[in-house]
Amino acid sequence: MAAYQVRKEISFNWIRDSRDVIRNQTAVLLQRDGYDSDRMQVRTDDGYLLTVYQMLPKKSRLGVVLFHHGIRQSSDMWMFLGPKRSLAYQLYEAGYDVWFSNSRASPESEGHERLDRDSDHYWDFSFHEIGVEDLSAVIDYILAATDRKTLHFVGYSEAGSAILALLSELPGYNQKMASVELIAPPAFMQYGQFAWIARMVQPIRALFPWSVYYTRDALPTQICTLFRNECCLLFGQMNDRSAGNGTRAERSPGIPNRPRAGCFDLEDISLKQLEHYRQIIASGRFQQFDYGYAVNLHRYKRNPPPDYCLWDITARIALHYGNKDKTVDWRGVEQLARKLPKAMELQKTLYKGFSHRDFYRSPKTQTTVYANILKSIKRHTIARNYQPKMSA
Repeated sequence: MAAYQVRKEISFNWIRDSRDVIRNQTAVLLQRDGYDSDRMQVRTDDGYLLTVYQMLPKKSRLGVVLFHHGIRQSSDMWMFLGPKRSLAYQLYEAGYDVWFSNSRASPESEGHERLDRDSDHYWDFSFHEIGVEDLSAVIDYILAATDRKTLHFVGYSEAGSAILALLSELPGYNQKMASVELIAPPAFMQYGQFAWIARMVQPIRALFPWSVYYTRDALPTQICTLFRNECCLLFGQMNDRSAGNGTRAERSPGIPNRPRAGCFDLEDISLKQLEHYRQIIASGRFQQFDYGYAVNLHRYKRNPPPDYCLWDITARIALHYGNKDKTVDWRGVEQLARKLPKAMELQKTLYKGFSHRDFYRSPKTQTTVYANILKSIKRHTIARNYQPKMSA
């Protein structure tokens, strides 16, 4: 598959450079590991063209499981541990119909029907749109394709923020969830060790409200010129490729290890994603995006922006989190649990010694986190014999 070319765009004094991207990397890894798959396109209501994969079922399946990735990742992250160890493969072998989704930020998605992938407006989104627009479209597509009423959702990192936004803003989707397994979900992030950096920027940002043209905004450039090391620490912790994604670089053929653009590069990410998380860290609230006083009044009819209505979430939720996670601190996850009073069932599991990336990179995950998720999904599976619809 030929890599697609984009121009370099200077922002934050770093470089967006999306060359050498394999657009069907998930299918390549699945095939390498001995599994066939279908690659499909899902259109969102706002025109983004998302890529989803289905591991081709060999027989009737117990139920549908949807996997969604974290920030600056794609669906290939779920193959990192390889055959037998990766959770997706375990669920497939246990008899489940396994699907993978890619957000509008993923290099495996197909862009937009009108907007150029290089444009500022293409990248005008945060986890809110990934949840409310992307995940809603993918869930509806999969349920229609499989003739199911519910599915199991497994999400890592940003996927947790996105599904919580969806279930809060569009509560009807709670009825479409057989279970929701959230791994290191960012919601209340004020306890992390870099919270002071996010708070430091807050009074300055109040003077310079957010703009869709933030990629050319002088404010982040000036701040990160003065506090370069601090910016690298903050965004490096929130950016899951700061130490390498692991899948593309380490498991893929023919992809050279390109030099990183300074301490942080902007490939496959929207600055609005990072800004939304910075706001959440600084405010201590799981809230909608803060556009500044005037736009907030116009958009939300109030200032500051509203919190997500976590009290409206009724799905079965399981929270998996680590006590060594510096990005999603365990205290924030326990605060999230307290904010879910109407959840049909709420499970919390704290894993000692787990950092943020350990949840998909560490071999010990197979016998701890993944074993617990497999048991949870089996417990919430309603056996139903049916012939799954095969994609055209």
